[in-house]
Amino acid sequence: MKKLSVYFLLLFSALYFFSSCGEDSPEGEFTDDGYGYDFTQVLKVYTDDVILPTYADMKNKAWTLYDAVQTFSTSTGRTQANLNAVCAAWRATRIPWEQSESCLYGPADRLGLDPSLDSWPLKKGDIDKIINSGSITIDKIMDPGVHGFHTIEYLIFSDGNPKVLSTTPLSEAEIQYLVIATEYLRNDCIMLWAAWNGTQNISAKDQAVINTFDEDPTQYNFAYNFKNAITSSGVDLATMDDAIDNIIEGCAGIADEVAAQKIGAPRDLALDGRTDEAVLEVESWYSWNSIDDYANNIISIRNSYFGGLNKTTSNRSQHSMSVFVESKNAALDAEITAAIDKAYKAINEGMQRPFRNNLTGAKVDAAIDACTDLQLSFEKIKQLKD
Repeated sequence: MKKLSVYFLLLFSALYFFSSCGEDSPEGEFTDDGYGYDFTQVLKVYTDDVILPTYADMKNKAWTLYDAVQTFSTSTGRTQANLNAVCAAWRATRIPWEQSESCLYGPADRLGLDPSLDSWPLKKGDIDKIINSGSITIDKIMDPGVHGFHTIEYLIFSDGNPKVLSTTPLSEAEIQYLVIATEYLRNDCIMLWAAWNGTQNISAKDQAVINTFDEDPTQYNFAYNFKNAITSSGVDLATMDDAIDNIIEGCAGIADEVAAQKIGAPRDLALDGRTDEAVLEVESWYSWNSIDDYANNIISIRNSYFGGLNKTTSNRSQHSMSVFVESKNAALDAEITAAIDKAYKAINEGMQRPFRNNLTGAKVDAAIDACTDLQLSFEKIKQLKD
C-alpha cells in the first residue's frame, strides 16, 4: 500500500503555509482598544483545557478505532462482536470531533482537515464504484467525499445498528476499504492534534505515524501561537481581541450551522415533499447518530464559553469567556448561559430519534429556533467592545 504521507505532501503544497514560531516570536498585545480586557489567562485556559484535551481525546479514540478495525480485518477476526466493537469505537471517536466544531479555524481549516474528516453528503456512487473495482488503494480515496468518518459509517452501519454479518457480510473489497479509510482518518486526527500540540509529550506510536508525513505538523505549534495571538500561526491575530473574536465566531458559526444546515436543510426539503433528498441530507443517518452529533456541537460551544470540558455556569473556569462577558454585561452572560442550555435540551431531549425518520414538526422547529437564538446571543459579545 502506498504511504499515506503522499496525501499530506499534496495537501501542504496546495495550502497557504503558516510559519512555525519560537519562543522569541512577537506576541499579541493587550490593549485598551476593543474589549479593554486582558485575555491572557482566558486564552491559556481555552487552549489548554478545551482545545488540546478535546483533540487528544479524538486522536486517542481514533487509535482505538484503528485497532478495532485491524482486529476485525483479520481472517479469524470477522465476527459480529468485533464489528460491534468497531461501530462502538466509531461512535466514541465521533464525540470529541463534534465537540471540537466550534474551533475549526487554524489547522482544521488551513490543512483541509475539516473536509477530509467530515465531508457530507457522501459521494456514495463514487464509493460504490471504488468498492466494485475490487482494488482499493490510497490513491483511489483521496477525494474527501470518499473517505473520513462518514465513509467508514457507510461501510459498517445499517439502519442505526452495526451491519448483521450473517445477512449482510462485508466483502473483501469493503474490508480493504475500511482498513485504508480508518488509517486515513487516524492519520488526520494525529495531524490535527499535533499541529495544535507542537512537540510536547508525543508518544512513540504517535511519533512513528508523524514520521511518515512529508511535513511535520508539530512545527506549527498552533496552541502556543493562539495563546499568544501570533499572526504567523495562520489566523490574523494582531491582538488578543482578535483571538477572542475567533472563539466568538466559531461558537456562533456552529450554532448557525446546526440550525440552518444540519437540522434546517433536511427539514426544509421534507416540508417541500422531497423526502428522499431530505434523508440523504441528514448527517450520520446510517448510524442514526445525528442528534448526538448536534448535541455535541452545543457542548462544543458550552466548553468554549465556560472554559473547560464538562464545565457549566456552576463550575466555570475563573478565566473563561463567561467571566469576561459577565464582567462587562451580566445580563448578556445570563442570556448566553440560558441559550446554551435551551439549545442543548431542545436537541438532546426534544427532538425525536432517529432524526431521519422525524424530519419535521414542532420539536424540530424548536431546536432550530433555539440554535438560532444561541447564535444571535453569541454575536452580541462583539458589542462589548469599547
